[in-house]
Amino acid sequence: MAGKSDKACCVLTLPLLTEPWQEHIIEKRFRIMEHLKNSLIALELRKLKNIQRTKQYRQLEAEISNAPKENRKTLYKKRNELLKNAGFSEFAFIDDMTNMQKHFVEHIATQIAHKSASDVWNSFEKVLFNTGRKIHFIRRGSLSSIACKKDGNGMRFRNGMLHWNGGQCKNKVKLELRVACPKTPYECAMLEKKIKFERIIRKWVKTRYKYYVQFTLDGNAVPKPRKTGTGRVGIDIGPSSIAIASSQEVRLMELADKINQNHLRKVALQQKMDRSRRATNPDNFNENKTIRRGVKLSWHYSKHYQKLRGQVRELERKNADIRKYQHTCLANYILSLGTEVYIEQMNFKGLQARAKETTYNKNGRANRKKRFGKSIANRAPAMLVTILETKLKSYAGTELHKVNTWSYRASQYDHITDTYTKKLLRQRWAELGNGDRIQRDLYSAFLLMNSQPSLQSTDRERCSKTYSQFKSLHDQEIYRLQQTPERHLSSFGIA
Repeated sequence: MAGKSDKACCVLTLPLLTEPWQEHIIEKRFRIMEHLKNSLIALELRKLKNIQRTKQYRQLEAEISNAPKENRKTLYKKRNELLKNAGFSEFAFIDDMTNMQKHFVEHIATQIAHKSASDVWNSFEKVLFNTGRKIHFIRRGSLSSIACKKDGNGMRFRNGMLHWNGGQCKNKVKLELRVACPKTPYECAMLEKKIKFERIIRKWVKTRYKYYVQFTLDGNAVPKPRKTGTGRVGIDIGPSSIAIASSQEVRLMELADKINQNHLRKVALQQKMDRSRRATNPDNFNENKTIRRGVKLSWHYSKHYQKLRGQVRELERKNADIRKYQHTCLANYILSLGTEVYIEQMNFKGLQARAKETTYNKNGRANRKKRFGKSIANRAPAMLVTILETKLKSYAGTELHKVNTWSYRASQYDHITDTYTKKLLRQRWAELGNGDRIQRDLYSAFLLMNSQPSLQSTDRERCSKTYSQFKSLHDQEIYRLQQTPERHLSSFGIA
C-alpha cells in the first residue's frame, strides 16, 4: 500500500474567468479523462479477475479466512506480493494509463494521466486492503475534477494565469485560463504559500458548468482574526440536532435548518419527475406500478422531465452550499465558547444503514428497517465534526477530544446518584436523583463537558461544581424554545 504524506496542507479555491471557446476545450478534456479512467478500470478489473481465478490466490484467500486475526499479517504480505508480481500495483496502473493516454496526447499531459491512474489505484486499494466493497465506473458527465501531481507538471500558475498544457507533441493544445484576482487579505496571504499542485473543478450552476481552480498549498491555512473562548465545551450531536453546553451558554439547535424549504421543493419536483417518467415509459412498469425486472429497459425522457431534473440538480447544489455555510458558522460559534471541545465518537455510517434484524410490533407486523439515512444525508453531522476538527487545529493548535462512547454512556449516567439507567430512544427527558427534569441531549452535553482526562468517563466532582450554573442556563434555553413559534424536532421533546 502506498504511504501518505503527513505534512500539513491547505486548499484555496478561486473561480476561473473562462471564455466560450475555452469552455469547449475544458469540456472535451473532461470527456477524454472520463473515457481514460473508465477504460483503465475495465482493464484492471479483468486483470484482477484473472488473478483471483488462479489456484494459488484462492488457497491464500481460504487460509486468510480460516486463520486467526493475529496470524493473518504474514498471509496478507504473501497476497500483496502475489498481486504485485502479477502486475497489480500503482506503477503498473500508471504504465497501463500511459499506453492509453498516447492516443489523446494533444489534450491530456502524461503527468495528469498518471495522477488519474493513481486515483484509480486508490479506489482498488480500498477494495483490496480496506473497507471498500465495489469499484464503480464514472457515469457520463459526472467527473467533477482533474488534477496534476505537482505544480509545473501539466498545470502551473504564473502571474494570475493558469496554464493547462496538453501532452508532449507538436500539435499540443495549450490553455491560458485567467484566475479571478484574490479579493480578501486572507486569499492574498494564502497565495504567498508554496503551491503543491492544482486541480480544475467544475460545478453545475443553474443551466451551465462553472469552473474553479483549487490550489493545494504547503502548510496550515492562514488563521483569520476570530474571537475564541478558553473554557470547556460539551457537544452531543445527533442525526438532525446538536446540544451544546458550556459555562457561558447552553443551546439546543437543529442542524442545517435552512435546507428544509429547499428539501420540500425537491421532493415535489421528484414527484413530478416520476409522473412524467411513467407517462412516457408505460411499457417499463407492471400492473402494480413497479418497474419491470429481468428485462433490459430503454427509457425515454421528455423535455419537461429534463427541465425538472435540472431544477432538482440546482436545488441539490444550493442545499450543499447552504449546509456547508451553516456548519462553518456553527463551528465558529462553538469556538467562541471555548477551544477545549468534547464529543462522543459517533459512527454515522452505521446510523445511516438499514437495520439488519427484522423486528415485530405487538400486532405482529414487521417494523420498518429504516433508521436515520435521510436525516444524515440532509444534515451531514459528520461534516460539522470535520470542519470543527480543522478549525481547532488551525486556530487553537488543539484537537477535538473524542470520548469512548461505550464506556462513557452519557445518555444513561446520573451524576447525583452515580448510577447508570438505560433509557429508550423516545425518552427525551432525564429524571435525576434530586427530582430535576433535564432535557436528555443537553444533559449529555453537560456530562461530556465535565469529562475526565482519560476520556473514559465523566468527572463527578466537576459535575457537582458546575451543575447549578448549568441548570440555570438549561431552564433559560428550554423557556426560549417554548416561546418560539416554530415547530421543533420531535427529538427535542418540547411541544
